[in-house]
Amino acid sequence: MQKSKIKNQKSKGFTLVELVVVLALFMVVIDVAVSIFINMVKYQKRVLEEQSFLNQTSYVEEYMSKALRTAVKDDAGNCLFEGQIEYPGYMYLLTRYNADKGFYEGVKFITSNNECKEFFLDSDGILKETKGGGASQDILSSKFTIEDVRFLVNGDKTLHGASQNDASQPRITFLIKVLVQGEGDFQEKIIQTTISQINLNTQ
Repeated sequence: MQKSKIKNQKSKGFTLVELVVVLALFMVVIDVAVSIFINMVKYQKRVLEEQSFLNQTSYVEEYMSKALRTAVKDDAGNCLFEGQIEYPGYMYLLTRYNADKGFYEGVKFITSNNECKEFFLDSDGILKETKGGGASQDILSSKFTIEDVRFLVNGDKTLHGASQNDASQPRITFLIKVLVQGEGDFQEKIIQTTISQINLNTQ
């Protein structure tokens, strides 16, 4: 009889305290696993956004650089004009002067295919281009917030263009400041390139 009582005592299940402890440990493990998963998803999202930014900005930089580098002289001033003023003999004409910021936000030129082209920042903060006087097109996704776009001729912000009469080959510098969503805030990314014209300015 005594042996039977001992056996029954040994076969009892978990106590309430033991169940609470096990449940608490289980919840901790689940919480840690969920936190790790969420962090991994956030990290992957940041990586994909960064990769998308690098891919698009690399394309834009190469696209704009190639077009500007192979620009040709506007002999008649049919492309490079501002209002009623024509600029025959110019290779580049800076446009869309921002008086508040003190620099130009656009550049106009003739491509190697004799097409009048302009790169510029529009009023909505989107980097665009026009070809042959047609409708403007985005060249950088509107999901990126552009803070600034600047164009300079020969590193001098007082110049508004490059002429065949200039003493040196024209150099165009463009700088683009983009705000990219980071960890809880925006991070500023800067793209800056200086291009020398391939064609001699005497041609």
